[in-house]
Amino acid sequence: MKIKISCRKKLALNSRKDAIIIPVYKNIPPLRTITGKKIDDELRAVLDSDYFNFDEKEIKSFYAEINKKLKKIYIIHTPKEINDAKIYREMGAKTAGILGEDKICSFSLIAFEDVYNKKKDFVCTTAFMEGVMFSLYSFDAYKTKKDANALEEVEIITNVNRLKTYIDNNMSEWNSIFTYVAMARDLVNTPPNILTPAGFADYAEEHTLPNIKKDIWDEKEIAANGLNLVKSVGQGSANPPRFIHLYYEGFPGKTKNIALVGKGVTFDSGGTNLKPTESLEKMKSDMGGAAAVYAVINLAALQSLPVNIHAYIPLVENIIGSNALRPGDIIKSFSGKSVEIMNTDAEGRLILADAISLATKTDPEIIIDIATLTGACVIALGEFCAGLFSNRKFLSKYISDAAYKVGEDVWELPLYEGYSEKLKSKNADIRNIASGPKYGGSIIAALFLKEFVENYPWIHLDIAGTAFIESKHPVFGAQATGFGVRLIYQFIKTHYLN
Repeated sequence: MKIKISCRKKLALNSRKDAIIIPVYKNIPPLRTITGKKIDDELRAVLDSDYFNFDEKEIKSFYAEINKKLKKIYIIHTPKEINDAKIYREMGAKTAGILGEDKICSFSLIAFEDVYNKKKDFVCTTAFMEGVMFSLYSFDAYKTKKDANALEEVEIITNVNRLKTYIDNNMSEWNSIFTYVAMARDLVNTPPNILTPAGFADYAEEHTLPNIKKDIWDEKEIAANGLNLVKSVGQGSANPPRFIHLYYEGFPGKTKNIALVGKGVTFDSGGTNLKPTESLEKMKSDMGGAAAVYAVINLAALQSLPVNIHAYIPLVENIIGSNALRPGDIIKSFSGKSVEIMNTDAEGRLILADAISLATKTDPEIIIDIATLTGACVIALGEFCAGLFSNRKFLSKYISDAAYKVGEDVWELPLYEGYSEKLKSKNADIRNIASGPKYGGSIIAALFLKEFVENYPWIHLDIAGTAFIESKHPVFGAQATGFGVRLIYQFIKTHYLN
């Protein structure tokens, strides 16, 4: 889904692209120094007519004769005083959708910063382009007729030298980021009969970058290495579990490392505690955390980030079967703690517990797990916002700041220790769901994971709502979103580069 992005210092009048996009606001002064007189005159006529109303996020188009040819010009309205990146991402996605309907293959964009006379802050054009790039994604691997997207090239026109330099320096990374966001979305959208645990492992075998070391365990190796919770969750399925450990050494000779852990339930029927039918329909997405972690470590390796990253991806299919895990079973985890299984549909925390325990063995600076973990988080925060938990307040602040920067919404929820009593078991060290009323489910799940973190700095992201959206998000669209890829990558770049 790469597109060609360039930045030019020129008049829009000389654009050879299919269309020109011009941001406008009320009482906008002449733009002829960047559009050219002909386009500015045509623009003035439209803005002075009843055709354009300056409504919020209004987009209109008209044709102008330029150099003896008709050129399509789109005008988009965002008030000058608004500097919220969220608005520009939404405008970018909306505009790209219209361009797709109009079969536009290329366009020139007059930079927002030129129109708004902003010489230092490049949030507007950057966010607009992010919205455009999100909208280019489509999943049509299993369609006979493909959903071809026409857009191939974007030219940004500016008179601001620093903006041109910024875009020239960053456009390659933008494409790389969205390539791996698309990879994560593809993995989540892939049907569960194709993306079994072994199917994901085979994908990793083929697509992992060569500068990443990989170790992929089958069910026998999982058992031999003591990952008994992973083994037990996956034992009911005809598709046995897999475990992927990836290591990117971007800072050789240093022991400092980041541990990323992603929940990889390739399909979740609930196991013996079978889910109702309406809950099963999107359970192919229960490996959204695994997809995000896999994409992040490959993106970091592609960009040669100076940081060491371990990625741990437990992969299971949680299916009811003759050998499936039962309520009442007690399993000894990798950490040595015994876990009483009180509900087999609380399986994600089990496989994450083993993976987190394994992650502590490299003495990481931080452990970040990301998982489609609890329906309770969706009830609390909806589809557009992920739950955030951390055992360090400064980490909550850092990841929240990164989330705001990339437009992936998170909200911190408490690790309320008073609820830990609910995880006490009469027969084992810990139970996998709360005793008593089933309130605060996302907090209980986070407290369960905390038992295996060993007080290492830790962030837990519950993306049960955001990984796969049934209603259409104004930027991410519908179905798989790739949520977490840009967020974790931005967090690492900002705080953990050596």
